[in-house]
Amino acid sequence: MGYKRIYVRVPVSGEAILSNSNKTIIKARAIDISQGGVAITAFSDTIPNDEYQIEILTEAGQRIEIAARLVRVDESIAGFQTLQINQDSQEIIKNLVFEYQTTPDFIKQLDEFNLLEQRVVDEEGNEIEVTFEKDSLP
Repeated sequence: MGYKRIYVRVPVSGEAILSNSNKTIIKARAIDISQGGVAITAFSDTIPNDEYQIEILTEAGQRIEIAARLVRVDESIAGFQTLQINQDSQEIIKNLVFEYQTTPDFIKQLDEFNLLEQRVVDEEGNEIEVTFEKDSLP
């Protein structure tokens, strides 16, 4: 069994602006997000391997700000790992995840990727036990 991310990534749509210490500004579109990272596409320029301040304005008008480092990039998608996130942005992401977990798409992902059988680790590589509680109906 493989290891998976500790945080659930959920679809998000919105404009993203990346800036780094070299004053590089890159415009892009956010496509998914979690407390642990964000993926973007449609970037306006090449993305150098660096740390960035990322500001996302969701289509719902919410502003998410994180400090992150580039961990992977290909021709169309770049992935970033969160280094720092403020409380307001953390709350917005938490709510996005909560809302997504109530959708049929989330249930499809659980099944499609066999997520209930995967091991989950934290940032230090320690395995986390994941359990689900089932409410009993009256």
